[in-house]
Amino acid sequence: MTTEIPVGLEPGPVDIRGADPRLGAARIHVIDIADGRVVFDRDGDLPGPTASVLKLLTSAAALAALGPDHRIATRVVSGAEPGEIVLVGGGDVTLTRLPVGTASFYRSSAHLETLAGAVLAAVGEGVVDRLVLDDTLFTGEPWLPEWDVEGRSPEGYIPFITALQVDGDRDDPTIDDTPRSEDPVGRVGAAFAALIGRGREIRVTRGRALPTAQVLAEVFSPPLSELIRFGLETSDNALMESLARLSAIAIGESADFDGVSRAVPALLSRYGLPVGQLTVRDGSGLSDRNAVPARFVAELLVRARRGEHGLGVIDEMLPATGPNGTFNRRRFTGDEAVVGDAVRAKTGFINIVCSLGGIVRAADGTELAFTVYAIGEMMGDPARAAIDAFVAGLYLDGGGTA
Repeated sequence: MTTEIPVGLEPGPVDIRGADPRLGAARIHVIDIADGRVVFDRDGDLPGPTASVLKLLTSAAALAALGPDHRIATRVVSGAEPGEIVLVGGGDVTLTRLPVGTASFYRSSAHLETLAGAVLAAVGEGVVDRLVLDDTLFTGEPWLPEWDVEGRSPEGYIPFITALQVDGDRDDPTIDDTPRSEDPVGRVGAAFAALIGRGREIRVTRGRALPTAQVLAEVFSPPLSELIRFGLETSDNALMESLARLSAIAIGESADFDGVSRAVPALLSRYGLPVGQLTVRDGSGLSDRNAVPARFVAELLVRARRGEHGLGVIDEMLPATGPNGTFNRRRFTGDEAVVGDAVRAKTGFINIVCSLGGIVRAADGTELAFTVYAIGEMMGDPARAAIDAFVAGLYLDGGGTA
């Protein structure tokens, strides 16, 4: 229910900001981390669209399913016939086709060139003339119907979700938003065949590796903790969709959108959180049909800040404001710059919601976990400004917010 201001008391600054019309049909929940006291609420128990704040849930689910040290393998195994090898996708979208020594958009990526070199060393004098691409780890459709097709191209913030791809299927592997292709697996095949063939023509087909196939070479992603850090900092959609599917596989669910819908709530329940009101459609938050109470996100953040159940990884990876932080420099400007480096949070935006979920260390030292959804049609800069003003109010009011 919406918080009521007690009779006879004047509304404080945070109460006023919580009623800001730029927030639309807002969902807000704020918790004092030290004692668990709810210090502000506006319809925080009502599920609402999350946008990329959902990536906090995906990250927590992945930690529960895989652990912080998990690395994603990409392997090449022997084929069914002499001269044939199989490139097996393991869900590492950070794998890059750029030469070793050249940095991609992703940090510390494994290189396709390294994998090819290891394969050639393994086969020695043998000839490789056939390459089979195995992307069967993920099942179902690679695209959610409610996603905006322009997000793939020309806007370039989400690819088809496949278990085998390089650079998140970016046309330009070095930048964030760049067009994605209609065939991520084919892009990998062309790049790897060129590395293996060294000028010779390699026949490329698609298929499945034999269960008994010999591993010829493998490369690994950075550990999950680093993938989460990067995913929260850059809001990379491909990475979070892949982690969601890998989490589903880890607990025996199907590696498709339906499996993600079941797996993420099931994994989050391991943290003692009530998951009955969750509707999870994807791992990135791009679906406008995701629905999560603001209270749920705030309670997850409380557990993360307290370091419970291994969730401290998320707390450590939240982007921070301030001159040395990685938070969006266009946020918390003007009067709201008063927060300095005191806010660590995950942003979110789709057309129907602007969102922010994180931790603020108030001026009086109180630490507050907060979640804000500003819900309405075509939400944008005004809603972001209102959210920043609300959080700045939390910073100024601290433990006296309620």
